[in-house]
Amino acid sequence: MLFSPLDSQRFSRRIGKTNISDAQEADTALAAAEAEKLELLIARCPADAVRALHAMEERGFRLMDTLVYLRRSVDAGNLDDPPRSVRQASVADAAAVEGVARGAFRGYVGHYHSDARLDGHAADQIYPDWARRAVEEPGVADSVLVYEDEASRICGFAAMRRLDDARCDGMLFAVDPGFQKRGIFGALLRASLAWAAANGYAQMEYSTHLRNAGALRGVAGHGFYIYKAVHTFHCWIKAQ
Repeated sequence: MLFSPLDSQRFSRRIGKTNISDAQEADTALAAAEAEKLELLIARCPADAVRALHAMEERGFRLMDTLVYLRRSVDAGNLDDPPRSVRQASVADAAAVEGVARGAFRGYVGHYHSDARLDGHAADQIYPDWARRAVEEPGVADSVLVYEDEASRICGFAAMRRLDDARCDGMLFAVDPGFQKRGIFGALLRASLAWAAANGYAQMEYSTHLRNAGALRGVAGHGFYIYKAVHTFHCWIKAQ
């Protein structure tokens, strides 16, 4: 089933999600989308699956963004001790974490914002809502780390999740715009690697949009390397 309840509720449209890696999968996904009476199908496709990408374009899919995936070995080199300014978040921190995300992602253009047919205000709520749920709802994240300044203000956070027994993912990082360029992102990265090591993971992964040059430079400076890229497409399904 392709139907995405969260996206559908957020935009008041029937929206589905899938992954496509060859031309046949594109046809199968479109047939399923029509059967489920979806209005919008969001599909991700590996950047090196050229035939699938061309097939998607021929079938009405439009490119919305590109994600770059990076990883590093948790035991590569010497891991620094976690900064004392970083701690585990509690449910009481949810509003502050949401506020950091709201400021950090203001004006950020992901695949939802790139689609003029989707409500921009609803798209603005995605990252703040995700950040709050990461703190409040079990299963959204396995850990949320927060960075506090000298006045105990939360200035940034890192949400971590398990991928499998060997790998974890830095699924969402943000630093308040008023505290950027102070090394907070790097401190959160180091704390995340320490968390990964403490929980027995051999690798940590991180992904961000291709246009997010600052984050890409930051993680590359901490030993992460690019291992794949994935395009995000939208296809609006014509009513039958």
